[in-house]
Amino acid sequence: MRFETRFDRWLVVVLAFGFLCSCVLIPLLRFTGTGPLAAPLWLVFLPWVAWLAVLAATLPQYYMVLPEDLFLRQGWRRILIPYDSLIELSSTSDARSAGVFSTQRIDVVTRENRRYIIAVAREEEFLAEVARRCPQL
Repeated sequence: MRFETRFDRWLVVVLAFGFLCSCVLIPLLRFTGTGPLAAPLWLVFLPWVAWLAVLAATLPQYYMVLPEDLFLRQGWRRILIPYDSLIELSSTSDARSAGVFSTQRIDVVTRENRRYIIAVAREEEFLAEVARRCPQL
């Protein structure tokens, strides 16, 4: 069963505003500024490269509850976690840095002491599906 990621609208708006500011203001300074305001040409393209790297690392995002494993997709990362290695799934609500676009998150912890932060749109249904396949939680 596939679960989509949760996106907080306000966070997406803030990121879009940051994108517009960094990718519009710097070229404006480059081509209209004079003296110390004129940005070097390489600086004009730097925000575009940075934003492409961020988007490639974070999108697409979705999660799948498979018969034997939990599958996490976050950007170019594809993570397959066997259910018997899961030791904790806990809801967390904070704004620490992570590759998800929501403050309502689930912290996934494995026996190998690996932690993954995910944001599932239908959190209760997701947790119920995982609990059905993973009784040790």
